[in-house]
Amino acid sequence: MALQNIHIAMGSLAYAIAKADGIIQDEEKIVIKKLAQQEFELSDADNEWISNMFNQLEKDGISLEEAYTYAIDTLDSNRFDNDFTDSVKKKCISFMERVSESFDGISGEEQVVIERFKVDMAKF
Repeated sequence: MALQNIHIAMGSLAYAIAKADGIIQDEEKIVIKKLAQQEFELSDADNEWISNMFNQLEKDGISLEEAYTYAIDTLDSNRFDNDFTDSVKKKCISFMERVSESFDGISGEEQVVIERFKVDMAKF
């Protein structure tokens, strides 16, 4: 899998997590970008794939379910590529958890998305 596909999927999943508790705050976008950079050790250019995806979904008013499904479909269609290792999968899960925890702890809705993601990742 091209790493940019993973980053695009993570942007979509970060959006789904932010959307889970209702309102997307500007501060969330800043924190998500920082967390992505830390978790995936991204350059600024690579981090733009995550930010751009998040911003596009927000602009288009995409639902949590659509964003989640898009991300899983992206990961699933590329799951046999060499870049999608167990280590990367763990980073994806960690990223989701860290995004959720970054504002007022993990809400019930966010926890549902994270648990669903863990189940889906176990299938890959």
